[in-house]
Amino acid sequence: MSITNTGEEVVRIFPSGRDLESYRIVVRDEDGNQIPEKDEEKRTESKRRNMIQSLEGKEIKEIILHKDEVFSKEIDLNSRFDLNPGKKYFVTAYFHPNVHEMPALFIRSRNQPYFFYEEKHNEPVLSSIPEKDPSVDGLEPEEVIHLFLGSEKKKNWVHHFKWIYFPEYVQSYDQYAEEYNRAEESERDFLLENFKRYLTESRAGILNSYRILNTESVSPGLAKVTVFVERRLNRLRAKYEYTYTLRKVPDEQGGFWKVSNLVAKVKK
Repeated sequence: MSITNTGEEVVRIFPSGRDLESYRIVVRDEDGNQIPEKDEEKRTESKRRNMIQSLEGKEIKEIILHKDEVFSKEIDLNSRFDLNPGKKYFVTAYFHPNVHEMPALFIRSRNQPYFFYEEKHNEPVLSSIPEKDPSVDGLEPEEVIHLFLGSEKKKNWVHHFKWIYFPEYVQSYDQYAEEYNRAEESERDFLLENFKRYLTESRAGILNSYRILNTESVSPGLAKVTVFVERRLNRLRAKYEYTYTLRKVPDEQGGFWKVSNLVAKVKK
């Protein structure tokens, strides 16, 4: 969960440290049913097993946010909700800026992310991106972008490269496009390996978060997805608006969407 000060004035918030007292998460399944939270005893036991508790600081802390500054909080949904493998879940978040003095005041999340909960190696695993076979399940362009960026965030480069149509995507990078276009067919595989190595270096910064803003169907075989992206380079954060072009690449199953182009804009 991230809270951003989009105004001009300084904002003060007072998040409580008592078992996410300032945060309320609502999870619904694909049928619209709300998933109840685990009871207090289960959550406390899970917390004892999995958390390193700090004895420093206070239960209530004042946080000051200047214009465009962001306060983020990670919440483990798996420890708070009983989730069934194989189902799709939607999340809505609520934040109370000052839960003790103004308990009725809250902010609702602007977007509603979703995730698939899957079972792997006989253990339930919570994944924020749907791990599905695109040729069988017919993923939409927006879902492909979730897979594409989600795998970058986890540094799963093999999976990340799976969603790229390299003959066109390399054209988005001037320092590689010219050499690739001049190269003989036999040399291009070698150049693409260098290009892949460059992508793994994350020179624009580590992917911190992303939010899909818009999806546009250009034609039956072409789509565009616009994404707000936040990256972190050393201790600095940078914001971008990415517009991905996706092309339906044909294969023996009929084809599936791959990322073929990127246009990036720096956001202030």
